[in-house]
Amino acid sequence: MKHLYFIPWIILINCLSSCSSSASISDNQQTNEILKVKSHTYKTVNFPTSDGLNVYADYYSNRRKNPLIILYHQAGFSRGEFRNIAPRLVDLGFNVIAVDLRSGDMLNQVTNLTNKEALKLGKSTAFEDVIPDLEASFDYAKNKIKSRKIIYWGSSYSASLGFYMASKNPKDYKAIIAYSPGEYFKIENKNISDFAKDVQIPVYTSSARNEESKWKPIFNSVKSKKQFYLPSKTKGHHGTIALSSFHDDAEENWQAIIPFLKTLL
Repeated sequence: MKHLYFIPWIILINCLSSCSSSASISDNQQTNEILKVKSHTYKTVNFPTSDGLNVYADYYSNRRKNPLIILYHQAGFSRGEFRNIAPRLVDLGFNVIAVDLRSGDMLNQVTNLTNKEALKLGKSTAFEDVIPDLEASFDYAKNKIKSRKIIYWGSSYSASLGFYMASKNPKDYKAIIAYSPGEYFKIENKNISDFAKDVQIPVYTSSARNEESKWKPIFNSVKSKKQFYLPSKTKGHHGTIALSSFHDDAEENWQAIIPFLKTLL
């Protein structure tokens, strides 16, 4: 199953990398161009996992008391997936942490530092192995930043893991936002849809139009308040990258999710 999804992701990564490199600007210059507003600058932080790995993340602060969204990237990516997505979430009134998970790689000239350290330490970087990273980032959000409302936002494999995390920790998250989830793996010999049955919080799901069959069983298992969106004018894109300004149809996807986000403020 994993190999089926790596092929299009690699193609997309190469495309996005070429778009970034053609601009001939450094990472800091790119950041300044995208963020523009001083209050939207971020700081890169790190925190330890239960298995001895440092997780790295970019923290975008609005106001400490505002709800916090934890952004998790898709396979082969890094926190660079969110460099022009996180600022808009800040504009909408959220604090944001964009996390490097150990299963990933470079995107938009942003190295996945967690993956780099995991490989150096000889740790496995399979999809399921990022669970300690998810737990550590939640603990950081709750205990260090002291966020009272924490929203789980996943992309592809990390979107699937959101249903596992919410089922195991029903009081931890305010909502799940899942872009292109699917049954990409099993945990505890269970499908993701099995965990989705125990989710008790609002869920928003979106994907490319041709991916609906991959996440619909998961979505149908959710008994709590839920909604989904499929692009009406385009084929759409895999994962949260659908909101990136790299794509001409990004605004359509933004206008679909903004009403849901406003219910979480």
